[in-house]
Amino acid sequence: MAGTDAAEMKYSAMEIYFNGYTITVDMSSGVLTACRYEVVGNSTTLWQSSNPFIGATPFATNLCTAILLIQLLFLLFHRFPRFFSELITGLLMGPMMFGANALFSEYTHPTKQSGATETLTNLGVIYYMFLVGLQMDLTTIRRISKGAWGNALLGILFPLLMGVGTYHLLPGKNPITNPLGAWFWSIALTVTSFPDLARILSDLKLLRTEVGQMAISSAFVSDIASWSFLVVTIAISNGKSHAYILPTLVFILFCWFVLRPVLSQVIEKGSSNGGNYSDVYIYSILTGVVVCGFITDACGSHSMIGAFMFGLIIPDGELGRRIMEKLEDFVPGIMLPAFFVLTGTRCNLLDMFYNINHFAVLGILVLACLAKIASGFLVAMYYGMPAREGVALGVLMNTKGVMALIILNVGRDMKAVDNQTFAIMVMAILLMTILVKPIPHWACKTTKQFRRYKLRTLQESKPNTELRILACIHTTRNLSGIINLLELSNATEKSPICVFAACLVDLSGRTNAMVIVHDDNRNSSGPNYPATRGRSEADQIISTLESYERRNQSMSFLPLTVVSPYTSMHEDINNLAEDKRATLILIPFHKQSGADATQQENSSIRLVNQNLLIKSPCSVGIFIDRGLSLKTYNEGSHRREQLNFAMFFTGGHDDREALTYACRMAGSLNVSLKVIRFFPGKEAIEMMSMEEEVECENQRFADDTYLNGLRFMTMCNPSVTWVEKSVNSGDEIIIAAKDLAGEHDLYLVGRGQGMIKPFALGLSEWGDCEELGPLGDSLSTSDFAQHASILVVQQHSVSAMKNKGMQQQDQEKPGFEAWKSPLSSRDLLNIVNHRKKTDEEDD
Repeated sequence: MAGTDAAEMKYSAMEIYFNGYTITVDMSSGVLTACRYEVVGNSTTLWQSSNPFIGATPFATNLCTAILLIQLLFLLFHRFPRFFSELITGLLMGPMMFGANALFSEYTHPTKQSGATETLTNLGVIYYMFLVGLQMDLTTIRRISKGAWGNALLGILFPLLMGVGTYHLLPGKNPITNPLGAWFWSIALTVTSFPDLARILSDLKLLRTEVGQMAISSAFVSDIASWSFLVVTIAISNGKSHAYILPTLVFILFCWFVLRPVLSQVIEKGSSNGGNYSDVYIYSILTGVVVCGFITDACGSHSMIGAFMFGLIIPDGELGRRIMEKLEDFVPGIMLPAFFVLTGTRCNLLDMFYNINHFAVLGILVLACLAKIASGFLVAMYYGMPAREGVALGVLMNTKGVMALIILNVGRDMKAVDNQTFAIMVMAILLMTILVKPIPHWACKTTKQFRRYKLRTLQESKPNTELRILACIHTTRNLSGIINLLELSNATEKSPICVFAACLVDLSGRTNAMVIVHDDNRNSSGPNYPATRGRSEADQIISTLESYERRNQSMSFLPLTVVSPYTSMHEDINNLAEDKRATLILIPFHKQSGADATQQENSSIRLVNQNLLIKSPCSVGIFIDRGLSLKTYNEGSHRREQLNFAMFFTGGHDDREALTYACRMAGSLNVSLKVIRFFPGKEAIEMMSMEEEVECENQRFADDTYLNGLRFMTMCNPSVTWVEKSVNSGDEIIIAAKDLAGEHDLYLVGRGQGMIKPFALGLSEWGDCEELGPLGDSLSTSDFAQHASILVVQQHSVSAMKNKGMQQQDQEKPGFEAWKSPLSSRDLLNIVNHRKKTDEEDD
């Protein structure tokens, strides 16, 4: 009998040794017991019987390998989002690649160290979701447009339906028998990573475009909806009943209505010391992240939900920015790589093709990617956006990030997502990430090229229309000069001026570049304002502009704050100019006169100016401010306030652009303009080659025609005088300008692109500021003009295709033939009469 019992015991249990574990299977009950098997040496000598690297350092080896691999891949694939490098790193360290190697796996993925990896992973996910909540501001929901709401709602509905449908296509998967699997699949498709999308839009310079604004607003709504779906799914699946969501819901309401006001009061008291919070505040909040995560985990939900909610209720301010500065490098750079490694070890891409046709897998991947693209495209078509921008909007809404992987890992931990579903979704996320940058960049770049023809120069602008100027301001020292220059630009009811005043702030830290539009309540419609030195200065600039706008009814101001590194700041300015359809960009000179009459040079501002001159989509004016303001002159028994301007005209399209602006300013009551035209003398003409002489004659004919038209337009304005002088070199131009020393408050010159050779050779020896052009550089360094301000204007260079198209459109307009043949006095009179008739029709 005893032998029979022993035999039954022998065959009722079976032991298997696998990868360091002893697995005991109870054949009668089906229970598996796994015990880790390890050989421990008790030798006290220096030499150990076991390899210390396997038992002591695999965790550090694993983490360091992942961090280095992410940085290396990001350097190689910098055109893709960083999330692409992180996900590829996880897959490379998974079972398909390096993880399949026994030696590599032994030193980086030992089974007994999996607990430490998962602990760091969970902690990293908790603090990452805290940072996501810290970056969000729920009050922005009130400012979301109807188009963004429509895109968000359709971008939620389509992926939900597509997720259920594609889940049904998998072998053995039924949304009815396994609703959790279909639900996790659908939520992963629905989510749009708000932080990753903001970073991508910033890199592509699309944050202030119509596509970027709609995408970022829709992503905000989509993230909140995805979080709500995830909370409900986890709570119900853990409790097997709808009532189990109540503890989590109560905690969320407690955080928002009780804990948030208390935190606001405590933090407000701490800010009474000038915003210098002690480390106790920071470490208390970091501890509160773990506490909130523990509470939601005890409520039957996930710990990351509590961390996200705690970050959401932290008030925006200096404390929140200090916490961001402490965590934004450590959490994504050190803690999250462990999460990607864990995801990679759970994903074997070969599982995608288990018991299913390869083409069916490809179809599922394509359908998963098309859900958001289709919804974004339909919304764009409904609101009249170009088809290319509709495709770009849909692809941007496919931006996935850590959030999507978190949803999949939670579903796998809850046994709702198996290995095949997990591998297919990871592959779909990888495909979406590959497309999310190139397609929007191509689509929006092509659309900008189609819209470029709408941008105008001052010379091409119609009379009695609104003039749009983008004024760039770096510091408060630039403010008074820019305002005075704008005030003298002759804003009238018939020709008002709309000024987009951009306060330029250098980007510091790892904050994303942004453009903030300030409304009447001084709130920004963009992301949280970065903690930079220029914040208070920017507020002072914006306040001054708003007070000036209230005093001048014919000039409107739209305050903006551009936060960007100097190396790419010109791209944000150019995007603003295109988006606002500005005709002129005013930028301050990079040299400023100090209190002790010394020149203070800023090489970063000079870099911005140089890049703007090369890539600007409209005309650019560089302003050298030396105290431009109204001056009082005594005339017998009365006084009058007046400014004397001088325009040095040497010929070319830059000079014509500067002259156009000068004549507009001459319409002001307090401005007197003297136009001095320099044309080449006999000696200068003899120095030219035959080709240069022909080019000079063509340019002179165009200048004559344009100047004759301006003379007729200003013939009734006694404040405008015209002088012509014959010179043979650039030196003679400077001598003639020196004779006018002390008579003028502002010199206007063109940058001199295409200046004839004799003039350029004489002027190029004077200075080293290429961005001012030969004449502007000479004036800025001369002694006789050291107390006068200078404005150097460069006309937007129009492409040959645009010139051709404009000529075809202008051939039917009166006055076009003036550029083709010499004009008689009757022809000029007809042009003037036509302009007067046009003005009367506009009135």
